[in-house]
Amino acid sequence: MLAYAEIEDTREIRRLNNSLSAKLRNALLHAEARTIGFPQGSFRAKVRFRSSCQGDVLYWSGGYDKTTAVNFFGHGAPRTKAQLNIDVQFNLPVVNFSRQSGGAFLRHLPSNSVILAHRGIVTLGHGRVAKSDLFGAMADPPREAATTAGTADFLLVGELESPTLIDDIDAFSSELRRALKMLKSNRKGPQKIADDRHLNRPAKIAAKLRSYFDEFSGQRLAGSGKKSIADCYHGTVVRAIRDGFDGSAQLLKSKAIDLTVLTSRRAFLFDAKTSPDIQSVYTAIGQLAVHAPSVAEIAMDTPVVQVIVLPELPRDWLRNLIENKPDIRLLTFTRSAQGAIDIDGLNKLQTV
Repeated sequence: MLAYAEIEDTREIRRLNNSLSAKLRNALLHAEARTIGFPQGSFRAKVRFRSSCQGDVLYWSGGYDKTTAVNFFGHGAPRTKAQLNIDVQFNLPVVNFSRQSGGAFLRHLPSNSVILAHRGIVTLGHGRVAKSDLFGAMADPPREAATTAGTADFLLVGELESPTLIDDIDAFSSELRRALKMLKSNRKGPQKIADDRHLNRPAKIAAKLRSYFDEFSGQRLAGSGKKSIADCYHGTVVRAIRDGFDGSAQLLKSKAIDLTVLTSRRAFLFDAKTSPDIQSVYTAIGQLAVHAPSVAEIAMDTPVVQVIVLPELPRDWLRNLIENKPDIRLLTFTRSAQGAIDIDGLNKLQTV
């Protein structure tokens, strides 16, 4: 049974969007009138920034047209006249239900919590990006949800009542912008990496590895209300791992693989879980075993290091099970009240 279901009642969608808007107004206190650009032109709108400080600050502009709730998110500098760019549009139908807009609300069935989600409908320039390309480029894989049209994939943004909602939106907006930049760069040519031995590796390893094993993607068991929050911040954990490597590393992922990092000395295969329970640990060990041969093929003569990343150490017998496998390393992470992730031992791992 799927853990998520799409909310399709437009009256409930409008109510949930009003709740979202209220939370955004309360959190994004600095308001300005600014010009927002998009591929077909630009328009003036009231925007609300997360702070009035200079820098790359999250902004939101929202409202309603005749049939749609409109939410624009992006990053820009407050107190300037520079045109703002849109990172993500979280638009929702509020009159007649439609799946033509990018935004969606999902219900996490085990906990009855509401999740902000995105369908993967985005544009790059004047054309739409293939969902499979976007899903493969994002740090967190999509989750499956039940809809009246059948099962569909969604990217999770954050839980509506989570205290880290604004951080989750900020992180998702930044990650979507990064993924689109990467896709745009890939259209211009293959990714360049520092070590010449790696130049013949496939530029799109994600497509190759996806055929070996399909990540659980929304069908994972959810035993508590915290599971929906954990699903939402899984991608933040993967991003924290990714950001722990310098620019000389080649970073690869797919729907099936959380992250593969190719360096001149090692190839790292990561599987991150947001729970240290028995099922999560067993699943991580199994996923690493399935994907390691494929990564070894890509890595050629570079040793492959398999890494499980958990929020805390598992039970002693599970920990011993992992530590008795010489080809698997175990790292833990901490998550602050604001949602920031710190991976313990990541720097030391790179010196093995």
